[in-house]
Amino acid sequence: MVRKLVMFCSLVLAAVTLQGCVMSSVPFQALQVQQDEALVYLYRPESIISRGIHFSAILNDKETVGPLINNAYIPIHAKAGVLKVVLQKNSFPKATFDTAVYDNLEAGKVYYLKAKPALFGAYTLVKMDTAIGKAEVSLTSYYQ
Repeated sequence: MVRKLVMFCSLVLAAVTLQGCVMSSVPFQALQVQQDEALVYLYRPESIISRGIHFSAILNDKETVGPLINNAYIPIHAKAGVLKVVLQKNSFPKATFDTAVYDNLEAGKVYYLKAKPALFGAYTLVKMDTAIGKAEVSLTSYYQ
């Protein structure tokens, strides 16, 4: 009897946990850009390369945002001016993959930065033009 009760509780706990995972993603929704800041969408398109690896982004060597998982995006609200984005793997040991620097972000504008999969599980950060970036990021989801 105790064994059946433990099994039942385990199944209920697993169901609740999985439901929370499924409900934590939101399909892409364009955000309004504030006039005093720039908006950068950092996104990672669907890929079989390094699918289970989570990344974070370090902004201007200070703030960490993430996780950036497969087929996901992170909106970055940045002040006008310089923005340095470092893509880092969220596992032990931490590994830095690539760095992108925007020298002159303009307030009120939207930018698109793609974490592009490369050979042997590496990733590069690619600044995308608006039309392609908007089309690609619209296929991703935001994970909380």
